[in-house]
Order: sequence, then C-alpha cells, then structure tokens
Amino acid sequence: MIPKWTTISTQLVEPDVKREPEWMECSVLDYLALYYKSQLFLYTPNSEGEGIPQIDQLTDSLSKALTFFYPLAGRLIREVRWEKQRLQCNNAGALFIHKRYNGVASELINEDNFTPTFDLSGIEDIQPHAPVYPPSGLPTLIIQVTDFECGSRCVNASFSHQVSDATSNIHFLRSWAEISRGQMISSVPVHDRSLLSPRKPSPVLDDGAPVRFLNNRVKEPPAYNCFPIPEEGMRMKAWELSKTEMEAVKDQGRRDCAGNAVIPSTADCLSAHLWRLMVGKRDYKPDDMVALNTYVDLRSRLKDFPPSYFGNCVISTSTMMTVRDLLSKSLGDVATEIRKSNQAVDDEVARGWIDWLSANKFHIWSLGDEPLMPGDPQVVYHIYRASYVLRAPFYDLDFGSGKPLLSFRNDVVENSQLLGTFLALPSSRRGDVRLELFAENSLLDKIGDKL
Repeated sequence: MIPKWTTISTQLVEPDVKREPEWMECSVLDYLALYYKSQLFLYTPNSEGEGIPQIDQLTDSLSKALTFFYPLAGRLIREVRWEKQRLQCNNAGALFIHKRYNGVASELINEDNFTPTFDLSGIEDIQPHAPVYPPSGLPTLIIQVTDFECGSRCVNASFSHQVSDATSNIHFLRSWAEISRGQMISSVPVHDRSLLSPRKPSPVLDDGAPVRFLNNRVKEPPAYNCFPIPEEGMRMKAWELSKTEMEAVKDQGRRDCAGNAVIPSTADCLSAHLWRLMVGKRDYKPDDMVALNTYVDLRSRLKDFPPSYFGNCVISTSTMMTVRDLLSKSLGDVATEIRKSNQAVDDEVARGWIDWLSANKFHIWSLGDEPLMPGDPQVVYHIYRASYVLRAPFYDLDFGSGKPLLSFRNDVVENSQLLGTFLALPSSRRGDVRLELFAENSLLDKIGDKL
C-alpha cells in the first residue's frame, strides 16, 4: 500500500549573508505566547501547468530574506539557570520540509470545512505537541511545502510566537515574496528589542504611582479563568460573512448608540455580537464576570516607535462586565465599551504595562510555574478573545508564479488558551470576511450554522 505521506527532503536554509552570532534579549511582550502560529497558502496550476512556486525559487529567496530577518534563522534555547528561553541568532537556518501527499488537495484544504492540521505545518517533525526545548534549541521558522496529486502546492509557514507577532509575520511573508519576484523589500525590519525595555526609573513603579491597567482600573489585574480543555473535545468552526452582513451588524450597533460621543467600529460591533452570542449559550450565573480581550498593535500607539519593528508588539485590552449587563445592554452599548477600552491604550498605558510585567517576572509565569495573572481570587473573569487581521495581504502573496487560491490560519486546536477565541481574517471572496471560532463542540453545536 502506498503511504499517504512521503518526505521528499528536509534542509536548513541559512541566511545568504551571515552575521556574527549573538544572543538577542527578548522583550517581556515576547513571553506572552510561546507556541507556533501557522499560515498556509494553496497554489494551483493554471491551464498551462504554471502558477505554483518552484522549490529552488522558494529556498533561494528564503535565504536572501533571512539576511534581513535573521532572528527567523536562529534558535530558541531554554536553560534552567536563565529562568527563561533565550533567542540565539546563530545562522542555524529555517527548517524547510518538502513533502508529497498521495491524494488531492481538497482532501485536506477545503474552503467549506477546513480543519487545521499538523500534517501541513511541519511542527510535528521537530517536537511533540507540548513545547520541548532540545539542547540545540527550537527553530524559530518552519516552512513546509506539500505537493498534491492534482498538481497543487501548499506553502505553510509556522512562526514561533515568542519571536514575532502577526504584523511581523506578515512583514516577513511580504518581503520573502518580493525577493522571490526579483524586487527589493519594501520595508526593512527593525530588530532593536530594547525599544520595549522597562523604564528605569519607572514612573509607575519607583514613584509609587498607580498603574493604569488595560481595563482602566488602578488595582492589580484581575484573576482570569482560562477554560480547561473540555472532555467533550474542542474544534474550530468557520463562517463566511459578506460585506453586506458586516455592514448590517455595524449599522445596528451604531443605531443603538446614536448620539454617543464614542462611535464603535465594524470590528467593535462584530465583537460585541459574538461575545454576547457565546456567553448567552453558556450556563453562567447573572452575576458572573466576563471579559473580552481585544488585541492592540502598539506600533502606532507608542511615541516615536518604528512601524517596521520586528518582534512582539501587541497587548490585549479588556472589556469587563457581569453576564447580566452584557446580555441586557444593547449591541451598540457593548460595542461602545469595547471601543473605549481600545482607545484607552496609549503610550502611558503601554509603557506602564511593560514596566509592571517586567518587575513581576512575567517570563517566569509564562513557563507555567505560576498563575498566568495575579489578582483577587474571589473575582474570576471568564475570558474571551477577539483578533482581527482583515488587512493582511494573504491573497496577494505572489512568489512570482501567481497568487494563492486559498489561505487559512493553520493553528491546531489543542490549546485551552484558544477556547472562546474568534478570529476575523480575509476571505477568498474579496471584501468578505472569514470568521473562525474556537470552542468546545457543544457550544458550536448550539450556535449552529448562522451567526
């Protein structure tokens, strides 16, 4: 019997121009997530049999791209004496895996019911599902190219989240494609992670001033209840929302809060709708506290900060209320509260948050030795998360042979941190939105096929 999977080759792609090896100190924001984030792109041949990127073209351009994005050719190394993982920029190379699947692409990559899978990511080739740090370290970038019998080719990029956030990943992918097309990169990355160092002295710690935390309160952050992985199992479910449907949600939200000084965005209104939908389907008590975390890119919030900074430059801001308030308020009122939380993140808030996390050794908590966040154990917030990457040019990633037919997030649902998370991504239908919700099976069954 012919095996379904065949590994054609495995290689390390080193930077075209090597640097002197160095240890790059991670910022405290780099420790907020320690797993891999994957994005896949499916290319299909045209009637002339062209339209898919060639292996030599991919590896040659990747080598040149790594000269600019050299942390992605390094290794994450963990030693107990450091109490944390460190990034060694040592030119070790990105892991490049070429495989063949003995079947057609639609068996694994289907627009209507795509399920993220390790089979396409290359992650299982280096480690089990839980992070394990071998002495030589973990690669910070894994590229897997998968060929199908139908002639299609999938390119999957898996980035260590400790090294880069979504904005940085998109920056790299765009630059890699530009080089592959014979162009200069349009934006040179900035790798100075000291830009996110804590202030010394810190005006919010050394002078006794209260920290303005992201929920606009001055106490310590609240205790969060990270959902345990349910015994019934969890999965990702996706919906396609048309531009008309998105506009309808926004119009409803803005009608509800007409006359208010704060005007919610489309994303705020959609977040409010989905938050209310998920909470309403769960068996909470009316006085239970719930929180919605939305992610804020600090590149535009910090003063004199380079927009091409490469690394993690994201924090989450929380909107908190009781279940009773969430479900009794109008869509527009909830969306307005989400907008206020987002607008509150400025240079002062972000710098104070970095100072506090650094002073309280967040890099140690992130390893699982301590609770994720301290606070009053009598007040537990059931936390939900919203993330939007609607402007990501995933469907424009042309390596010189054409744009992808499909592009999906390929994050496998096995981490309880994903429970209650919804992501809004570009759809293959221009102008529409692909919405992905990570939740337990029973909740997704209750929600059904229509949002």
